[in-house]
Amino acid sequence: MIGAEAAVIITCASFSAVALTINISLLIIMKKYTPKSFANFGIVMKFQVLVDIHTNFTAAAVINRTILLSDSFVYIAHGPCTLLSSSVCFASYGIALLGGLMSIYIVLVSFIVRLQIMSNRNPSNRSIVALLIVLPLPVPAAITLKENAPVFNAMQMLFFNSRSDDSIMREILYERIPEYVATDATIFGIEDIRIATMRLSITLIIVFIMPIYFILLLLRSKIVKCLDNTGKCISDKTRKMHVQFVKMLTLQCVIPPIVFFATFVPIELEYLDLLRHPMTEALINILARLSTLLSPIVVFIHIIPYKWALFRWIGSRYKQSRSSVNANEEIALIVLTA
Repeated sequence: MIGAEAAVIITCASFSAVALTINISLLIIMKKYTPKSFANFGIVMKFQVLVDIHTNFTAAAVINRTILLSDSFVYIAHGPCTLLSSSVCFASYGIALLGGLMSIYIVLVSFIVRLQIMSNRNPSNRSIVALLIVLPLPVPAAITLKENAPVFNAMQMLFFNSRSDDSIMREILYERIPEYVATDATIFGIEDIRIATMRLSITLIIVFIMPIYFILLLLRSKIVKCLDNTGKCISDKTRKMHVQFVKMLTLQCVIPPIVFFATFVPIELEYLDLLRHPMTEALINILARLSTLLSPIVVFIHIIPYKWALFRWIGSRYKQSRSSVNANEEIALIVLTA
């Protein structure tokens, strides 16, 4: 079991490290190389990257496994949060989960801003920031807020109130999988996902996300129509830039359903008791964060200034390493011939 836990920690930490490296690199490149031609739209892209960085930091703090036992969700944490308390682990997991929920709403903002730009209604930075506050934040907040709670009072969140006592979750796990219950294990979770707070959260997710995809399809068709109408009035360079943005946004729309179905596979295997392994339990949380890895890669592929900035940076690093190796070889040769 110790070997399996080590594999979980290494795998989860590696994923977080790769995702954080790509996102932080993209954020630095955005800050330095975003052209003035799409500086305002760059605000939305930067916001998405910041959310992805935040999601991976909090997930790396937990490094948890998700164990489905009938209607119970049991979590075993292996991350640095275990040095503090199970409450910190549960809070970190909840925050990471909510960060993932914001992705589709940020894509919605991207389409709205893109349509405004294509319609020659260049949005101001303030209006873009307002959209990022109004659209991506309320639904995750509604999913997490307790009734009559202050809007951003994190300690009064629905998801947090769904948490059961740690001793209860330990007993549930011991009854089904006693070998998982080590004396020093940080175990927490939700005893029954059918309780009102969880039902409300799941309902809000489903009810709001389905219409959003219809809105995205409508916005995309309008953007393509605008591009066709203005195609003869703009330069080839500008047209190519707009086309690349449309491709990028389309792929970013596809990512959330891919992540959902990919995550659903190990969840269903566990729920049906077809497969039970620590790596499968950890894979649920890795796949749930897959969008934080795919989204920046899509941006690098389709946004030319960022792609070439990345190539130049990698090329310069490679030249520096080669020159350092050559210098060391020359020194070694001088020493040998002396």
